[in-house]
Amino acid sequence: MADTYTWKISTLNRVITDGGIYTAHWTLNASRDVPVVGSDPPETKTYTASSYGSQGLTPDPTDPSFIPYADVTEANVITWVKAALGTDAVTAKETGLSKNIDLQINPVDATGVPW
Repeated sequence: MADTYTWKISTLNRVITDGGIYTAHWTLNASRDVPVVGSDPPETKTYTASSYGSQGLTPDPTDPSFIPYADVTEANVITWVKAALGTDAVTAKETGLSKNIDLQINPVDATGVPW
């Protein structure tokens, strides 16, 4: 099944005088529903993985497209974060979480003791 990725902004750093946002702290969550083999009635198990990061931004209050803190939406900031990271980095982060889920479903390592 396909993974679902959810980007969220946890907090922002801003300049008080002009409302320019200069750092966005984000989380990226991935989830995948997998059918449970042999369950009757059919059930699914949800596997998840997440990542956290911070992205520096360069606000320019003189730019006509500038959006000050008081007017910004989470969608605006997610767009800025993804643009600052670049398409390749966004894809790499999402792919990395998918690989983490793959390993949860089909682990290749284990810990413990034999006794």
